[in-house]
Amino acid sequence: MATRRPPNRKEMIRETAAALFVERGYRNVSVTDVARALDISPSALYHHYRNKQDLLLQTVLDGLGQVDARVKAADSLDAALQSLAQFVVGGPRGLLAVWDREARHLDGEARATITAAEAGIVADFLPLLNAARPGLDSDDASLVAAAVFGALGSQSSHRLSVSRRRDEQITHRFGTVLAHCPLPPRPPRAPAAPDTGTLPLPGLRRSRRDQILAEAIRLFDEHGYQSVTMADIGSAVGIVASGVYRHFAGKTDILVAAANRGGERIRTATEEAVTGARDPRDALDRLLRAHIAVALDQAHLVALLAHERDQLPDKERTDLRRFQVDYLALWVAALDAVAPGRSTTELKMIVHAVHAMVSFVVRSPRVRRQNGLEEPLQVLGTALLLAE
Repeated sequence: MATRRPPNRKEMIRETAAALFVERGYRNVSVTDVARALDISPSALYHHYRNKQDLLLQTVLDGLGQVDARVKAADSLDAALQSLAQFVVGGPRGLLAVWDREARHLDGEARATITAAEAGIVADFLPLLNAARPGLDSDDASLVAAAVFGALGSQSSHRLSVSRRRDEQITHRFGTVLAHCPLPPRPPRAPAAPDTGTLPLPGLRRSRRDQILAEAIRLFDEHGYQSVTMADIGSAVGIVASGVYRHFAGKTDILVAAANRGGERIRTATEEAVTGARDPRDALDRLLRAHIAVALDQAHLVALLAHERDQLPDKERTDLRRFQVDYLALWVAALDAVAPGRSTTELKMIVHAVHAMVSFVVRSPRVRRQNGLEEPLQVLGTALLLAE
């Protein structure tokens, strides 16, 4: 007797694909892998999706669509935040994680479709925010919206949990604190200086190796390490692929150099920040300020450390993982010293939310070109860290 096709097969395919894309990386998953995980034939999957790119696109759109539906259904800012907290805690985390990590592998029109969907969510959220905070100007409203979605999205970057109910309360608190946080005035907007690829000192240019590394970091972040070729890197610098090989033995060596640079930048900034701190609160303020400064200056590099660790060779991957664990532990200890009484798990969730918020803001197209983000981010981050 023929097996009846389940009515939600398309949804099952998307959720299975999302889990595999997050677990293995988009480039390491085939349509056959997804079909095998569902115990169906590849032809049955192709009945619903044209190819793997289409499957990734529809998977990302599914997650974004569920977020937008909850925003549209809300009649107030708090109702939207409560609904979103329930979704990011209790919903299929793979849908949000695949948007954060794997959507970079989409090409051309598909990438534009995702950008439009993201803009649509913000457009639906802003009226709720403006109704609750009618005095907020457009720049601050866009900043707060990005901060809220960045912090809520942090749930997809870890597996930490206190309990389902408590996780929802914590996540709702993240959104509420950020949505209602008073922001400091901004300095007057200054005209952006053209990017000439030179150092601030006249007559000095970045070395060719440094140019290659900088462009590779940007490409790895924007398109995913596995989707970038040596020819792509060379083209971005204005040389052929063989010119890249004169400075790096291969793409892996570039990634290792990038990871080393990122770790060293954060380590140096952190050490300089905490040295001479007057008390635990001052140390926490300095940690946050240093993290924001690195994120604003090296947005692509910070994102690469978060998303491409698994592509590193074993030793470098272990070293980076150890550094990230130590960095998180430093933040947790500093926060616990200032605001004791919360579990280590909750403290880690808070720190992850702060880091995700900062990263999302500095990489948000609507926000990253705004003037004077340092102080608003410091205020928003502090509010997240210390809110009861």
